[in-house]
Amino acid sequence: DLGSKKGGRHATRTTKKTTTSDRFPPMGKASNSKPTGSKRKALRGPKKDRSKLEVTDQAIALSDTEVAEALADVLPTKLMTPAHVFVVMQKFKQPLLKALIPGKAGRLPTNGMLQEAKKKVLGFLKREEAKEANESTSDLVRAFQLASGEVSLRFDWSFAKQRVKKASFDRQRKVDKWDECLAMTSGDTNATSEIFICGTKFMTQRALTSVLCHEALHNLARRQRVGNPFLAEDTEHIAMALLGDPQLVHEPSLIECGLEGKK
Repeated sequence: DLGSKKGGRHATRTTKKTTTSDRFPPMGKASNSKPTGSKRKALRGPKKDRSKLEVTDQAIALSDTEVAEALADVLPTKLMTPAHVFVVMQKFKQPLLKALIPGKAGRLPTNGMLQEAKKKVLGFLKREEAKEANESTSDLVRAFQLASGEVSLRFDWSFAKQRVKKASFDRQRKVDKWDECLAMTSGDTNATSEIFICGTKFMTQRALTSVLCHEALHNLARRQRVGNPFLAEDTEHIAMALLGDPQLVHEPSLIECGLEGKK
């Protein structure tokens, strides 16, 4: 399980990695593959010994058609066909999320790059918050409603923006080894979670902004009925997939399944 939380959702420590392994299984024909998240293709430099590559170096993105097929199997609205889901995805697609990760010709992320990413993500959250406040259509809100099957959700915009402002790099691998992801949401509880980003892997500005936006959307939507207000991580990832968040799969697993040539 490449994207499991350390200890699980109800354990003492809750960790959500920017990966796709738990986003919306099963993945149709690729149901036996090992999805990974924000850690993709080989980094810059000479060709590597593929037996020594990390999971983050061996992932490829699924097409929107393939993602739509997978989502049609897991969305609460079972009457939606893959074709219907594909149309919804095109309407909900957010350019901030829809990026190549880690991207081509990237570099080790700098504090300046992080500040630029924070500026863009905060602007995105503020615009979506304004839409909800004015009772206008927010595709972000609709995506989480569709993914959760909940008619009424509360969005804690202040919490999300605060987490973005406090997001930081982990350059010493104190938070994680960073062999399976580029960013994660981690904390003792969902309510106290923070955003950490790998500071030792090459990525582009667009990729950094995308993974930061992904993490900002975790723990944003809350149920208003009795019970645990936080959505399951799988549900959050379904909503993000509807919004255009890249869905990656572990390349060697595709080879094992005989699907490599179909990407």
